[in-house]
Amino acid sequence: MKVFGRIVILALIAAFVLCACGTTEQPETVPEFDVDTSAADLGGFKAVWGWKGSEGSSVFGFIPDTENADIVIARKKDVEDSLKCTVELRFSSSLLDNFRAGILAGYQDYDIIAADGNLMPDVRAGYLAGLSQYIDVQNTDKWGTPNMLQQMLWEDDLFGVVPFAWPDIIYRLSGHILAVNENLIAKLGQTDPRDYVENNEWTWDKFEEVLADYTYTEGDKTVYGVRVHRPYYAINMFLSNGVAISSYENGQVVAGVYTEAGREALERAQKIYYETCSDYFHPLTDSVGDDEFVNGEAVMYLTWMNELTGNTRWIMYNMDNVGVLPFPQGPHATPGKYLSYNENLLNVFAIPANAKDPAASAAILSAMLEPFDKYKTKEDIIDYMASQIFFDRRDAEVVVNEVTNTEYGFYSEGARSVLEGVGETKTSVSQILESNKDRYDTIVEQYMIPCYRAKIAVYGE
Repeated sequence: MKVFGRIVILALIAAFVLCACGTTEQPETVPEFDVDTSAADLGGFKAVWGWKGSEGSSVFGFIPDTENADIVIARKKDVEDSLKCTVELRFSSSLLDNFRAGILAGYQDYDIIAADGNLMPDVRAGYLAGLSQYIDVQNTDKWGTPNMLQQMLWEDDLFGVVPFAWPDIIYRLSGHILAVNENLIAKLGQTDPRDYVENNEWTWDKFEEVLADYTYTEGDKTVYGVRVHRPYYAINMFLSNGVAISSYENGQVVAGVYTEAGREALERAQKIYYETCSDYFHPLTDSVGDDEFVNGEAVMYLTWMNELTGNTRWIMYNMDNVGVLPFPQGPHATPGKYLSYNENLLNVFAIPANAKDPAASAAILSAMLEPFDKYKTKEDIIDYMASQIFFDRRDAEVVVNEVTNTEYGFYSEGARSVLEGVGETKTSVSQILESNKDRYDTIVEQYMIPCYRAKIAVYGE
């Protein structure tokens, strides 16, 4: 474990992480926040901000009694004073049930809600207010990128945003990274693989090379080059060839698995896993493998960001030198651009369709979610992450790069089925693609196309 201060901070990555100051000491002064009052006087409007969860568990998503939690509490008061309104935080583990009951009964307890991607059915049912008429959704540095927000795009509008500029909240969103036991790298006398990333040498060929180099026997124990969950491995091989889960090309919505680059990636994934490097993968392949990695059974581990930093039983709490790598890139990828995906957004902010005054709610939401003075740019956030969370600045750069290039994977809709098939069986990629073609056609028609209609309506082509 690096430093206790770092680890306190890491707890927040579990809620959408990057933590503020890894100590519970209160700052002597709270940076002032210059509220944008262009929305004018709200005349005493009382906004009930529903939050999914238990009271005391977070302050607008931040761990209580941390510096950033104190800053956002002060901001709430500034917003209330400047906009002449009050904001009541109302926590409930049944938030979405209460919200939906209100919609169906024609009343609403909430003016703003903070939940997660489980709001997606409400987007499609028309239970949420479209946001493009109320906020500047083009400000993607504040609200999130179109690809990131795909879950909240439907038909003609955007129905939810994320606090993309807030530290401690957003940077758990990226999908998978390769955690690296840097102590084992040093023990083996191997080059720090971060150097390969920095020099654009972190390719599929290099991956095969290091898997062999990293696998060794010590007494009766084998240390493997990497521990993976096979579907996650296939997904990352696919994305690492520069292929999106979905895209809009020449007026058509395309599922990436049915492109030549997608097929190439999936075929190479099978070849590496089942043929050229089969002896170098840890034999356990379930979706949670932090114990094996922490215990030194594998040099690298393909994991979700939240498993790296989510809570005290996970990796960064129990190891003292962990590196972070993107997945190695294929020949069709843009060097240095790491595609990522999410299965479900966390901390989505939305406004009920029947809120008392959606415009007033939006004004409060916009003022509250302005970037912090301390973290105005991505470089500021990278500096913060490097000093408080990770062991090398390059690790923070990888995470910021991935979260900037993340997309919704249409997981709930079934778009992972081909990728799961490639990871879990030796059946040929061609057969897997053919057997899933009708399913993917349905996913494109019913889910991806309405999403892209909204993306074009809101952001343009």
